[in-house]
Amino acid sequence: MTEKKIDFYQLGNKLWNIANIFRDDTLKTTEYLEEFSYFLFLKLFDDQEIKREKLAKLDGKEYVPYLPEELRFYNWATKIINNEIDITQAVSTVKEVFQKLATIKDHDGKDLWLFRKLFQNHIWRIKYGPTIRELLKQLIDLKLEENFDVMGRAYEFVVQKLGEQKQYGQYFTPRHIIHFMVELADPEIGEAIYDPAAGTGGFILRAFEVVKEKIDKQTQVSSNVLKEPTASYGNISLDKAEKLHNDLKERHLYGVEKAPDVYKLAMMNMILHNDGKSNLKEADSLDNRAQQEYKERFNVVLSNPPYGPLTQSRTATFTYHVKRFEALFIQHIMNALKFSEHNKKPNRAVVIILDKILFDSTRAFKGIRQKLLREYNLKGVFSMPAGIFQPYSGVKTTVLYFERPIKEEWKKIKENNDYTTKQVLFFDVKTDGFTLSTQRRPINGAFQGENPNIYEPPCGDLPKAVEVFKEWLKALDNGTIEEFKEKYVDNEQVWIASIEEIKEKDFNLNPGLYRKVERGKVKWDLVSLFDVADIITESVKPFDGERFYLTTGNLNEDVIEKLELVTYKDRPSRANLEVRVDDVIFAKMKDTKKFLLIDDKTKDLIVSTGFAVLRPHKSKVLPKYLYYIIRDDFFQKQKDSYTTGATQKAIGTKSISKIFIPLPPLEIQQKIVERLDKQQAIIEKAKEMEKVILGAGIDDAIFEGDWEWVELGDNSIFDLKNGGTPPKNQEKFYRGNIPWVTVKDINNIYIYDASEHISNDALQYSVLVPQNSILIVTRVGLGKVALNKVDIAINQDITVVFIKEKEKILPEFLLFFLLTQSKTIERNGRGTTVKGIPIVFIKSIKIPLPPLEKQQEIVEFLDVQFEALEKIRKMRENAEKMIKIILEKEVFGDE
Repeated sequence: MTEKKIDFYQLGNKLWNIANIFRDDTLKTTEYLEEFSYFLFLKLFDDQEIKREKLAKLDGKEYVPYLPEELRFYNWATKIINNEIDITQAVSTVKEVFQKLATIKDHDGKDLWLFRKLFQNHIWRIKYGPTIRELLKQLIDLKLEENFDVMGRAYEFVVQKLGEQKQYGQYFTPRHIIHFMVELADPEIGEAIYDPAAGTGGFILRAFEVVKEKIDKQTQVSSNVLKEPTASYGNISLDKAEKLHNDLKERHLYGVEKAPDVYKLAMMNMILHNDGKSNLKEADSLDNRAQQEYKERFNVVLSNPPYGPLTQSRTATFTYHVKRFEALFIQHIMNALKFSEHNKKPNRAVVIILDKILFDSTRAFKGIRQKLLREYNLKGVFSMPAGIFQPYSGVKTTVLYFERPIKEEWKKIKENNDYTTKQVLFFDVKTDGFTLSTQRRPINGAFQGENPNIYEPPCGDLPKAVEVFKEWLKALDNGTIEEFKEKYVDNEQVWIASIEEIKEKDFNLNPGLYRKVERGKVKWDLVSLFDVADIITESVKPFDGERFYLTTGNLNEDVIEKLELVTYKDRPSRANLEVRVDDVIFAKMKDTKKFLLIDDKTKDLIVSTGFAVLRPHKSKVLPKYLYYIIRDDFFQKQKDSYTTGATQKAIGTKSISKIFIPLPPLEIQQKIVERLDKQQAIIEKAKEMEKVILGAGIDDAIFEGDWEWVELGDNSIFDLKNGGTPPKNQEKFYRGNIPWVTVKDINNIYIYDASEHISNDALQYSVLVPQNSILIVTRVGLGKVALNKVDIAINQDITVVFIKEKEKILPEFLLFFLLTQSKTIERNGRGTTVKGIPIVFIKSIKIPLPPLEKQQEIVEFLDVQFEALEKIRKMRENAEKMIKIILEKEVFGDE
């Protein structure tokens, strides 16, 4: 009977439980990974040795193990488990094994350099014998299926658990994404393959498996035919397959990893693949040495380089020296590719990049894109769903495929001041087969069991992306591009852009800019805002009397919350703009969704220069249509990509003209507007109903009674803290999974999520708020009150009330009571420009403390009112979703 092996999703929890044994040894959680790695590696290596010994015995041959008997895992591990080695000697025994492995000598033609390298750098941390014995017991019972990257895949689960608990900063590329990218690159026998940010070696090892399979197919010999030696290494004769295998491992695989702990995992992976002389280095791919050593050296580059601001400056010379990892790595990768050769597969790179590279408008990033398009052939852009790197990061990424031309071809292109890239395929990967939640579970329970073929359904869109791309490569080679375009016309995932179109859009590679929607003979092109509207910049002329003045702080999306009456003396011309009926305005700041269509009620406004003012060319675009487009995420993402500034990022006037919008004919625009207006009417009605319910408020009489009253500042019951904002110039702080709530997120009395998310490291600048705490807005939006239904963090405009004595007051009861105080809080605001409420005032608010049964009765009574409010808000949300669906299907063409 075949022994049942554990599948990798059960394995994740089992590995985590084993690694957690180190808790009893007072190791830090982030040290679990390193200590656990040595033991798991030695077990896996000995498993392989036992298998080799059995195979040799079946062939009637003698097998010489790599390690002497005393150092083999099952030898000393079994003795410790069976008490043949006393528990008091367990620590010293294993420590001695590790020390001997650090100085082990080569023997019988077996190169043990990687063993020495691995164990020389080990720092011994384990203190207690019982820890070792329990660890060994569980490891010996663990049965693993064979896989091309068993160490990397096993560690992915352990590191994911650390990531879920916000305890580990490193993260690895998911195995199925590696498989997808290697299949795009399709490495061949004899090609030099390189990863400058190797991590645990996933890309190198998958490429090794792919090429090894090609070697085996090419050199396949019938089992009853004697293999003739065709080459020799020293005095050892090798057949063709063995020579090609050795060449692959010793001369064609290259990797660089800077992080020492991750480099060790990569070494272990290499050893488990019997790769004793791999060109894997612990080094920095961005230093000056690397730029020279790896220049024009490789046929294939596969990588997922790090992103974000540099932790320290680099001395190496780059064409565009931006202090961001993604900008320097993409340049290093481009330079590392060899020029292609005649009659050979083009030299190519398949790289995951942060979306920032695609559309950042700064000179350096634009220059990098121009260099890529001019000197290389960018053939494929694969837009990946945000969240594929959960739980470590929810960032949006893209996979690029590009080739380096033949040197003679590049010379001609350069002489003609032309571009190597002529046509680019864009593919929108909507799903990769896993949920995009923190735990990244396989959809429909797939990707389990012993079958290592990750392309068994339902692996999302990845197989389709590979299939379409191979079809695209054939179309480019055969000159059948028009047939390819015809086949995929109006396809929701596939579209093409020419280099002329890309140049017209200022080298912006945002995939959405090149999506064309055709309905019969009608084509809805993307046009620049500059072509359909004037961008108003002149200041308002002097005026007498008073005018209403609107700032971005007093506009919530399209709802004016407050207007200020000012004279021209209050607001001189340099600080405001004048608007007319049918103008469309939007806030210029990054991540700020505020917009308004000027109508008869607001025609006399003057607005701050925090707004951009668009005056539509009505012969081309309907003002209402433009307003709906500006509200959509398609517009907002473009706007945010062009924002610049050190402290407060905002889009400049010139950059506004670089934003593109889809433009149907006017009659189509009118039909779309009519449908959207119906949904907007539902939204407006819902807002009115919300206003009535909130305006009626809660009658104070319900809280009257002969009860104990305490101040909110009573430290025995409550604890009050203010939040804070992590530095905006540190993007690493905004790559986490913790909802970071600001005032704009407090539109309901219950908070379930936020528009921004921060990392665990960013909590040093904010406050972590456990669910069922009370939030009080004490600055902008003064007086709003809410209760969080999930764990969140907050900014400095919000004060959190932690309930220390849950036996004395219910969170919902405190919420409802404080809602009765919101107007009082607002009235007591202090300040000239931005009003705030002193914390001493918040602490002075008196809170009733009826018995818990009475509190529950009041909560249930008031819940009826607020349940109705939630239903109205749900109706409004559904109408907002319908607007998005109409735009996606009728304007942007998504099915």
